[in-house]
Amino acid sequence: MTPCKLELDVLPLDTVDMYGEPDKNSAYSLSGHVEVKLTPPTSLLSDPPASEERFSLESLVLTFEGQSELLAPGTGYAACRLIEFSQELIQNGPVEIGHYWDENLRDPQRWLITFNLAIPGWLPPTCNTLYGDRMREEPEVSYRLSAKATYRDMRPGSSKSLRSMCYGYSNLPSTQTTTSPASPVRINRYALPPPQHTLASSEFPRYPFHSVEFAGSVTGPSNSRVPADVLSKLRVLAYIPEHIPMDSKTFPLYLRLRPEGLTAEERKRLRVPKFAVSATQTELSRSSISKTYAEKWPVPPPSEQPPKKALRARRTDVREYECGLLLSAPPSTSAKNTYSILPTDFPDYFSLHDTTSDTGGFADAAFDDPNTWVQMRLDVPFRDVLVNKDQLEQYEDMPLPKLRPSERGPLLSVVHALDVVFICSYDSLEGGASGADGATDELRLTLPLSFVRMPRRNPYHSTTELPGVDSREAMLSPPISPYSVALPAYNQLYYSNGTLREDPTPLPRYTRNPEDAEDPPLPPVVCKQTPPTKLPLSPSAETTGTDSITTRA
Repeated sequence: MTPCKLELDVLPLDTVDMYGEPDKNSAYSLSGHVEVKLTPPTSLLSDPPASEERFSLESLVLTFEGQSELLAPGTGYAACRLIEFSQELIQNGPVEIGHYWDENLRDPQRWLITFNLAIPGWLPPTCNTLYGDRMREEPEVSYRLSAKATYRDMRPGSSKSLRSMCYGYSNLPSTQTTTSPASPVRINRYALPPPQHTLASSEFPRYPFHSVEFAGSVTGPSNSRVPADVLSKLRVLAYIPEHIPMDSKTFPLYLRLRPEGLTAEERKRLRVPKFAVSATQTELSRSSISKTYAEKWPVPPPSEQPPKKALRARRTDVREYECGLLLSAPPSTSAKNTYSILPTDFPDYFSLHDTTSDTGGFADAAFDDPNTWVQMRLDVPFRDVLVNKDQLEQYEDMPLPKLRPSERGPLLSVVHALDVVFICSYDSLEGGASGADGATDELRLTLPLSFVRMPRRNPYHSTTELPGVDSREAMLSPPISPYSVALPAYNQLYYSNGTLREDPTPLPRYTRNPEDAEDPPLPPVVCKQTPPTKLPLSPSAETTGTDSITTRA
């Protein structure tokens, strides 16, 4: 007869959704239950007799751990431990659990123990590596929960019984332990858009985030053939969104260009016939945890990092590295890969000035007014998969390059940039005759981009594609976020050190009415779930041989 089993299972209630930038002074709640399951003894030869099991649950430790793993062609396999901490769930002494099984009812018994953990707000979000066949994913940043119980059998003489023979020794230890399988936990990080009424002053009032202005002079290369004093007087204003939602498909770009401080003759000779736009994603992978990241965030010390302290779980595509068939790069090695996020049919150039017209370019007298600018607006599309369709076969067994949020992680940093290249020409002959020998240069303006994830309005509904709009308007309307308007700011409720501010109009202190009934007692931490049972049916007249019906009290 197999002995009674005590099993554990961790059941988190939901994912952990974090908002804004990582912050080590913030924390998020993760709640759920630890299921303690008691399985009755079983026998292979005959039905087991009625039995009673009683255990003293002396300790139940819940452990939360997170790790980052990366498999990249330039650095090989790299791993680091992000966080690990434990919490004791039984605070007020041992808890007795047990049940009596008869010959007919042998269902397992379950108890649920509630937990609530504080998850630090600086942790990176959960992410996976997608392979080219799109049928397999491997974890890059993952988190999990596990529980370990310490218990003792409370039956008299339980250490010397037939149960001990199943374990291979004469006496069972007075204290036993059992561990639950790891339960994955998903952490999301979202960027909350500002209230819609604050976007009226933005260059893109229908986009969910404010516009950011970049102002300056366009400077050419050191060996530029266009005079430096002319280029230094070419003023450029660029506007892009502060953040770009990853599911918006496009983002707006607004450019303003004008010559400032040039004479009419110099303006006539200066032309910007066309410009080009390119957007890239640069991935910097490392063979070990970044020193900057380890100094900024409270990660475990090097003595608790692999290989000195191995990870409890690893991704399945690193077997060649574990067996020594493939070798990882030495520590502090990095590799950089850059991909274009623009679709393949995106235009190479956009026309700006007519080079065949004498009145084209900046020769117009309207540029004598300092408020006259050349303005350009366009929607820049981007793609999710950063390789062409005809190249997908090459990535069937390799990680597929995909669009990622902008972040600086422990092993992988992702940076996005937008390059605007102006083709600038400066005629060498006075009068700016078309076709004369002149100087031509490419002037580059690089703008940083920030891709973020936004929470859906309804997490149970799939995201629908937005209809197309005019190129001068944004492609994504701001979501409704009533909590961002209804809730007061943090500094209105708390001081910078976390102390609660005093309410200028406090409510009167609550006093109990003597006529009211007493409050019900708080529910216990451990609650037993009893499966439904059926009462035995009363014997019928056919089985008893009489016409009467006997009822059982």
